[in-house]
Amino acid sequence: MLVGIVLLCACHPQDEALERALRMAKGNRPELEKVLAHYEGDSLKLEAAKFLIRHMPGHYSYADTAVYAYYRAIDSVALSMKGKSVFEIKDSLEAMAGRFTSLVRGKVVQDVEVMKADYLIANIDTAFAQWQDGDWATHLDFGQFCEYLLPYKVFDLQQLDNWREYMEEAYGKNVEDLRRCTAYLHSAILATNHVNSNLRTFLHPYFSTHSIPLPVGRLSSWLNVPVGTCADYATLAAAAFRSCGIPVALDFTPQWPFRSMGHTWDVLLANNGKNLPFSGADTDPGQPHKLDEKMAKVYRKTYAANEELVRLRQAEKHVPAVFCTYFLKDVTAEYMDCMDVDLEVEGEDGRYVYLSVFDNVSWVPVCFARIEGGKACFKDVGRNIAYLPLRYEEEGMAVPAGDPFILTSRGRVKTLSADTLHRQPMTLTRKYPVFPYVYMWAWRTVGGVFQAADNSQFRNAKTIYEIKDWGLEGMEVLVPDSCGAYRYWRFLQPKEYVNTAEMYFVERKTGKFVEGRVIGTEGSWENNGNNKAKAFDHDLLTFFDAPATHAYVGMDFGKPIEISKILYTGRGDGNTIDIGDNYELFYWGEGRWVSLGRQEAGNVKLEYEAPTNALFWLRDLTKGKDERIFTYEGGKQIWW
Repeated sequence: MLVGIVLLCACHPQDEALERALRMAKGNRPELEKVLAHYEGDSLKLEAAKFLIRHMPGHYSYADTAVYAYYRAIDSVALSMKGKSVFEIKDSLEAMAGRFTSLVRGKVVQDVEVMKADYLIANIDTAFAQWQDGDWATHLDFGQFCEYLLPYKVFDLQQLDNWREYMEEAYGKNVEDLRRCTAYLHSAILATNHVNSNLRTFLHPYFSTHSIPLPVGRLSSWLNVPVGTCADYATLAAAAFRSCGIPVALDFTPQWPFRSMGHTWDVLLANNGKNLPFSGADTDPGQPHKLDEKMAKVYRKTYAANEELVRLRQAEKHVPAVFCTYFLKDVTAEYMDCMDVDLEVEGEDGRYVYLSVFDNVSWVPVCFARIEGGKACFKDVGRNIAYLPLRYEEEGMAVPAGDPFILTSRGRVKTLSADTLHRQPMTLTRKYPVFPYVYMWAWRTVGGVFQAADNSQFRNAKTIYEIKDWGLEGMEVLVPDSCGAYRYWRFLQPKEYVNTAEMYFVERKTGKFVEGRVIGTEGSWENNGNNKAKAFDHDLLTFFDAPATHAYVGMDFGKPIEISKILYTGRGDGNTIDIGDNYELFYWGEGRWVSLGRQEAGNVKLEYEAPTNALFWLRDLTKGKDERIFTYEGGKQIWW
């Protein structure tokens, strides 16, 4: 009878993939055939088994269980350091991990070659029990069930153990109590909130921009790592939710189009059929999650292979890292009002081209399309974003396939082709856009005044200038010739707390910076050490944090002097123009970044002559890494 089942499968065109997977199983084929035979009398479970086997090629596990020694070492370190700080444990894990590099980066094998019948059957039966007899997935159709609950693993190289059992035991505590309320019965949202609360309580997540150096494939050991990225916690959470029969998947944007890195989060398939984004071990479905942050593309991690990605991999020898898997689904249209973009591109018909966004250092592909007739149509692309089309040459180098362009908020493609014949003066005040850290303090500069006096109490002080705008960039305050010479000069904030990063005084006679004895309000906010001296330490990342309102900071020059201008920068992110640093401005032209020259900053702004209709990139060659591309329109830097 078993032979009959396999032959029947092979006779149907839709099951060619199933037969191909069975062939790829090699010596492990009998184990997979046992699964098919086991469900001969249950057509729905048989179809579920076929689904899993059909898409098993491309899913990998470690070929050697020696990697388990690494997981045991993680458990040992975590147990021995219980009660220590997150950073101490993280440092110990990183120091330990180096001994296991060869194991963790060892040989891998496709799941079809190692999957045991008993393991797969147990997972199928558990998933069906959750779907058909559980409380939180009754609204799923069969196709949704196959992606949200059925898979026997949540991430690649995950150890094939009893993860459903121990994850439910650890994080599904008391979720069944929701059944006692009729209104809560079958509510996937409330079940998600409950399990997410358990995750926050028992996991104590500490979000970081980096994971520990070596990945952890065993969930029970990964739970002992006290720090992780958004992707780490979203993945752990997805496993916890699925173990409780809650339909949760993983979505991600491979690269933010306005800053470095990408982002991964969870999505719940709610009872209303909508996918609700949230952050596992952090925020719940329905709470705001990156609502205002632009995204170029969003993908969902799937178990089933994406045929478009299969064709891409077959056609191209070199593909971007994000597309080195078959198991992604484009869900951008679920998140935003996007549009298709048709471009004339360079490259051979039948080959593929990519749209890329800038990650502060280089262009990162996020979308692909096939070239036909010299054109490529990119589906469901995010708006109000700068893109560059790329293609890969035979040797694997990514090269531009056209000019960069802005896809505007209204859906217009604005090509940026630098016009070097028509140039424009440019005044640059920042190398990076204003993010919340700057915004939340910048308003404190408003109402501040610059004063000069001939006495240390500033009686009858001469007010030179009052700040009318937020301190989002450095300010150049020109002192009138008629002001005269004074010994004492200061910045006073009569309404708010002084948050001053840097001040420079330029002597009229010499045109050079001049310094004296620092004067000002004593102390700092809650004695945090950020005293008046921080305003003159030539470090934009430190600042005078005044202990009270009506505070001031300035200089006693020991004698009356004339000042021609004051350069002032409020508390910020260090990405305004930093006096003394060396900068270089580039524009994109002829498929590369072209230098417009280097300057050592002697002011809080830089002056350049530059092409029109161009994309620019200002680099600080002295320090820092936050840099962002921009256009220049109406005398202002427009960030992308």
